[in-house]
Amino acid sequence: MGLSDIASAMIGRFFGQLMRRVAGWALVAVFALAALYQASVAALVALEAAVGALYAHLILAGVYALLATAVVVWLWVTVRRPLVDNEFRKSLATLPAEAQIATVIEALLLGYAMSRRKKKKN
Repeated sequence: MGLSDIASAMIGRFFGQLMRRVAGWALVAVFALAALYQASVAALVALEAAVGALYAHLILAGVYALLATAVVVWLWVTVRRPLVDNEFRKSLATLPAEAQIATVIEALLLGYAMSRRKKKKN
């Protein structure tokens, strides 16, 4: 088995797993939207009995606008936060080249060992 065969099998397996996860999360999104729709209809029916049809729609629209505003504010606040601390990034850059190579090799060997262990369980 050549290196290209191994690489193509690995890439195919990775994309297969990725597609299954994407399909799963797409189903979660569809079901969540269906639940949100049903909850909205139930809220409208309950509010129409209490305040009338016009005000019920206005109240529900206001709730959704408030939720959308909260999500936008949350995204705006979190986008400014760095994923990696600058001090940690600087400490990685100061490692000697041998230590960086050793870290990469150790990660590769650990990944290989974990994949072999996983295959033995099957």
